[in-house]
Amino acid sequence: MTAPSLEAASTGLRVTLRNFLRGDYARGFFARIASQTAAVIILIEAIFLAEHFTWVFRDAVRHEADLSGIGLILACTSTEIFDLALAVAILMAGYLTLLRMRESRELLVLFGSGLGPYQLGALIAILSLTGLFIGLVGSGVADPLSRYAQRSILFSSELRSLKKGVAKNEFYYFPSYVAYAMDRVEGGAPPPRAPGAVPVIDASAKQGHDRTLFVYQQTGANTSRVVTAAQARLDGPDRSGKIVLNLNDFTSHTFDDPHPAAGENGEAPAVPCANCTRILKQGSPSGLPPVSMKVRDMSQLMMVDQLLPFTARSSNVTEQIIFEQLFASDTQTGADRAAQKRLLAERFSRSLLSFLAPLMALLGVTMTNRLTNWFALPLSCLLLMAVNLLCEWVITSVAPLTVAGALLPPLLLYGGITCAVFTLIVWRHNDFVRPQLARA
Repeated sequence: MTAPSLEAASTGLRVTLRNFLRGDYARGFFARIASQTAAVIILIEAIFLAEHFTWVFRDAVRHEADLSGIGLILACTSTEIFDLALAVAILMAGYLTLLRMRESRELLVLFGSGLGPYQLGALIAILSLTGLFIGLVGSGVADPLSRYAQRSILFSSELRSLKKGVAKNEFYYFPSYVAYAMDRVEGGAPPPRAPGAVPVIDASAKQGHDRTLFVYQQTGANTSRVVTAAQARLDGPDRSGKIVLNLNDFTSHTFDDPHPAAGENGEAPAVPCANCTRILKQGSPSGLPPVSMKVRDMSQLMMVDQLLPFTARSSNVTEQIIFEQLFASDTQTGADRAAQKRLLAERFSRSLLSFLAPLMALLGVTMTNRLTNWFALPLSCLLLMAVNLLCEWVITSVAPLTVAGALLPPLLLYGGITCAVFTLIVWRHNDFVRPQLARA
């Protein structure tokens, strides 16, 4: 063929494909895929949320979240498995749609027209690229923002619960403090409130009884402080996050503590002063309290972060969106950089899983006949999850420290697997086009 004829054939092919993709058949194909994919995602998410409801509910109740907060946290948790659910849903929807097209002889008509492979290839390519884009948005943008939203909801719930006052016989765990309140029979006036201040935490009882506050603080590796107060209140916070701690009729005892109390999760509380143990032990016999004092009233300026720390979203690796990980500065420590690049590689690989899913659906259809009808789809899903596990193992083994090192291994691995799957599909194209489930 001459060059003008080849150019004319190429132009005619492009026009035919463009008209086909704009036609009703392509719209119907994508509509079936979208509806079935949404149904499978909803089913997988429902199973995932039902399994994780107990842990989410326990964490929300520990932070005093209300019913609406628990619902929001549960909804935000759904993004943790969205990328995997999307890949499996695309595979299942593509498999069922393509199998129906084969058995209804639609593929025979397409391939008999002479343009069938190009038309079907265009549909699969659009489906793969759409899955890749949605997967990147889900795992790289929606999931980090939802994790940040969960932390924000828990922080707001805990701060709101403190504004209501300290409950009786309840332990409150802070980064370096453990507080406990109990009723006190003796009378006493609560500390005066600052003009115009809003009480954040109030240890006074609601019905006329006073409440004694007990605070435990680890000041060193083997040194602790115990503070008791008749009343305690925090005024604030203001716009800059400053709060004022007011204590009335309190005592403070600092002593050697070879067995510090564990925190809420079992770990030792944070030590705010690294040299406190050495300083306090100088000139004091071991086993005796080095400091003991009793004060009537005291006010101390504090920050909200000392009680309820809330770090910025960009400082948490799991809450960084994919663009922040791609263009992050090199000022991080080695451990933070390694965790960030590994998470970037995992997110990219799970997005590529959605890109591979339509090809795995094609391969599953080629393997489906009357003998293998009952296990072809489960086997395709198993192969897809095996690819995901293989890619995670490669990422763990490589331990990337740069953006190129994070993106290149998944890209090469999925590129090789895509070529292998495509070769198998071409090799078995007759089984893909010809109906296999009709009875003779």
